[in-house]
This record gives sequence, C-alpha cells and structure tokens, in this order.
Amino acid sequence: MAGHIHNLVSMTGPSTAIQEILYGFIMALIFVNAASFGFLTFSGPVEFVLVILGMNATWGIIDAIIFYYMAEFDQRGYKKIISGDTELSRDQRREMLVSEFSGTPLDVLPDDEKERICEGLLDRKLESDEEFRESKKEYLMSSIGCVIFSLLTVIPFAVTILLIEDFQQALLASKILASAILFFVGYELGPRIGVNRYVTGVFLMGMSLIIAIISTFTGG
Repeated sequence: MAGHIHNLVSMTGPSTAIQEILYGFIMALIFVNAASFGFLTFSGPVEFVLVILGMNATWGIIDAIIFYYMAEFDQRGYKKIISGDTELSRDQRREMLVSEFSGTPLDVLPDDEKERICEGLLDRKLESDEEFRESKKEYLMSSIGCVIFSLLTVIPFAVTILLIEDFQQALLASKILASAILFFVGYELGPRIGVNRYVTGVFLMGMSLIIAIISTFTGG
C-alpha cells in the first residue's frame, strides 16, 4: 500500500499531491456542510455522491490542464531566457530567472547567492528536442496525477454516505473520516517541513475544516 502511495505522489510531487488532496476534501466538505445545514437537498445518497464526484472530477481536470500547459509554456520561456534568444539584457535575464525560482529551495538563500546561481545558468547548454518531448510526457503524468488525487478524496465520503442508512449520520461520519485523513496527511507532512507531526496534522485538519465551513456560507 505504501509503495502505491509513493508511486502516486511521485507522479505529481509532494506539494502538488497535497494541494489536490486539500482541494478535493475541501470541495467535498462544502457539499457535506451544505447538505447538513439544509442549503442543498438531494433525492438520495447516490445522487449526492455523484455530485461530489462530478465536482472533484471537474476541478481535477481543470487543474490538470492548467498544470500541463503552464509547465510547457514555462519551459519554452526558460529556454529563451537561458539561451539569450530574447531582446532582454543579461541583467534582465538573470533577474527573470531569479523571480522564476520563487517558491523553490532557492527562497532560503540570500539574494546574492540566488543571483550567482542564476548567472551560472545563463547561456548553458539546453536539453534536446527529444529530452523536451520526454519532459512533456512527465508533465502529462503529473496532470493525470492531479485528477487521480482529486478523485481519491471522494472515496471516504462515498463509503460512509452509501453504507450508512441515516443520511445525517452518514454526513457526520463522512466529516469525521475526512478530518481523520486530513490529520494523517498533516502528520506525515510534518517531518518534511521540520514541524511537529501532531501540530502539522491539527493545523492542516483545522485549516481545511474552517475553509470548508466559511465557503459553505459564502457560496463556496
């Protein structure tokens, strides 16, 4: 089981996987809250699960499309900046590279180190067309991973809602199960970011539940 999870995470990378898991759970929790408070009504549990599935599938596909094309567009832009196939000066090219590394490990380095690293990238040999095609295949797999993670978050809701006869009890059980899974995700994330497991678990779970509740009352 752990091996399958590792393989799935490797498709997207940990950050994107966590992002899609949070999206999926929060979107589903919004519907669960709305049904619990009587804002939405459904003819039966199957219809309700299909609505959650449809919403998560839609957002997963949207994220996948954006992820794929933005990754490809970024690669094409990086090639122009690094190769010098642009009217920008060398200093402008270096500054653009520095800005592109925002949200990466380079953020923890001082500005002069960032500039030194990016200066070293200018005019370097670029990947071949064949390697670029291989990169596009990796982007495609990452995009598919976005959809998979988004759909996987439907499972705990589907199981509880379809198996528990009392609809309100099923909604409550689905929220409890989703909360437990969110805590576990944070618990596993803790060591990676250097924060206490339990603190990360409680924070991730609490943040997701709060966002879902607020979104329920603001139109989601």
